Amino acid sequence: MIRINLVVVPKLRKQETLVYQAAAGFFVLVMVFAGCYFWGLTKVDQKVALQQRNESKKQEIRQLEASVGEVEKFKQQARTLEEQLSVIRSLEKGRSGPIKMMDELTEIVPRRLWITAFREAGKRVTVDGLAESGMVIADFLDNLKSSRFFQNPSLVVVNAAEQDGVSLQRFSITLNVKYDL
Repeated sequence: MIRINLVVVPKLRKQETLVYQAAAGFFVLVMVFAGCYFWGLTKVDQKVALQQRNESKKQEIRQLEASVGEVEKFKQQARTLEEQLSVIRSLEKGRSGPIKMMDELTEIVPRRLWITAFREAGKRVTVDGLAESGMVIADFLDNLKSSRFFQNPSLVVVNAAEQDGVSLQRFSITLNVKYDL
């Protein structure tokens, strides 16, 4: 059987459909390219923003490292000052100890007794002097025993001496001294 198409589809119409399809394809392609381009621009903007943020964070880190360096410097200065203060305190303590000891020594020396020499080596002291009698020397030894700065006083030597025509007793006493009260 022979078939005959009686509906006339013009060639032009077929071409028109192809043109529409090509135009639609081209439009879709342009839209895809435009979307990719704008998406790429946003990514570039994000990259730039991240690089700027990274640089600002690096700058903050540099500032914080400088601050940490200053803090360490201040800590070192504080340690140095604390060491200096401890040295000053120990010197102050060492200075006031001998002063108080000498003050007490002047109070416990009896009348009619004169100290002619006071030598200190470490914590050991030798006291030389003159007294009118042996009883005055004994009183001085008793006073040294009851002192809070002097320990273990011992009479080393007592000799008769004469000075300006007066008969005196020359003595030497050794004792330990403690300043840290």
